[in-house]
Amino acid sequence: MLESMLLFQRVVQLGSMSAAGKEANLSPASVSRTIAALEEHLGAQLFNRTSRKIMLTDAGDAYYQRIKPLLEELKQIEAAAREVQDEPQGFLRVHAHTSVGIHLVTPRLEEFCRLYPKITIDLQLSEIPVNLLEQDYDVDIRLGELQDSSMLVRRLAPSDRVLVASPAYLDSHPPITEPRDLLRHNCITFRPNSEVTTWKFARDGEEMQELKVTGCFHTNNSEVLRRVAVAGLGVALVTDWISQADRQSGRVREVLPDYRVTINSFNNGIYAVFRQTRYVPKKVRVFVDFLVAHAKLE
Repeated sequence: MLESMLLFQRVVQLGSMSAAGKEANLSPASVSRTIAALEEHLGAQLFNRTSRKIMLTDAGDAYYQRIKPLLEELKQIEAAAREVQDEPQGFLRVHAHTSVGIHLVTPRLEEFCRLYPKITIDLQLSEIPVNLLEQDYDVDIRLGELQDSSMLVRRLAPSDRVLVASPAYLDSHPPITEPRDLLRHNCITFRPNSEVTTWKFARDGEEMQELKVTGCFHTNNSEVLRRVAVAGLGVALVTDWISQADRQSGRVREVLPDYRVTINSFNNGIYAVFRQTRYVPKKVRVFVDFLVAHAKLE
């Protein structure tokens, strides 16, 4: 019954029986039989199935909401039992913002795995924060202003943004001496949706103005944005640490260095976020402590 409940939970979280089966090393037919047996045991249909997708029924949703805290408590009990062992171990699921995962987490994995050889890390990257409970992650490394107070949080590093452009672009376009000059330039932007991009400017600790900027290129990936700025496509707003090597080498130059610039808030940072439970597993604690101690971005 417990295995059926756990499999049912992963089907809901992944939105697919085949994906849940692949994760559990089970065939789609085995997953389907397990769910059917669970439905027969409960006397209720849990999913509406079509050829393209599956959706929870009302009974399935009610069942899922009730078993979530039970399965989470079980995970905590198992983790507490393992805690008596001196060496941290287990499967650690980590999600990170793409650029942070590349520049902060990845360069340190070799050292972490050498220090804690019994911890297996599954690192997934994307531009959007995840729901730790719904998507079954242990840690999420987030970039920006943190607003979710329901989680435990450790600040890893500050994160400001800078305007940059290649020397070739700047030498062939009108000079930029104040924010409004950008309205005459090709501003290449980070845009996760179809909304118009607004850059906010501040100087001497005082917010000054907002500009709706336009250009011929938008992307939802920070590394792509950095690369096209280096290539000379236009002016880009990137994090200071992702552009540090490019600025030091002269591949790009900083634009309007006397101004602070941001997309949403000037209070940005890089944070490790993990679940607020009665017991934080040792594998999570040592991983977050390690990142705090080694949070020099590259």
